[in-house]
Amino acid sequence: MGILTRMLGWNWKVRKLRKRWDRLREKSLKKKNPLRSELLSRLDSISSNLATLEEQRLSRIDRARISKDVEVSLAEIAELIRTKPEELMAARQRSQERQ
Repeated sequence: MGILTRMLGWNWKVRKLRKRWDRLREKSLKKKNPLRSELLSRLDSISSNLATLEEQRLSRIDRARISKDVEVSLAEIAELIRTKPEELMAARQRSQERQ
């Protein structure tokens, strides 16, 4: 029962999120500086949520909310890693022109 619970339990999902966070961090360290600093700051903000999931006992609702927030944030970071620096600069210029 212990192995089955470990494979399919809550800790499995948290380990999966941490592993995805680690891989995205490694990829972000390979990027150039303007993009790297933004990626690392976003990953650092997610790190505190992951630590909360790993270390604290939370209600199901809180666990689900935090884990979904982490998943969405990691997906955004993965998409940002896939973008080219030129596209990112163009998007920033467009957003500044709108303001």
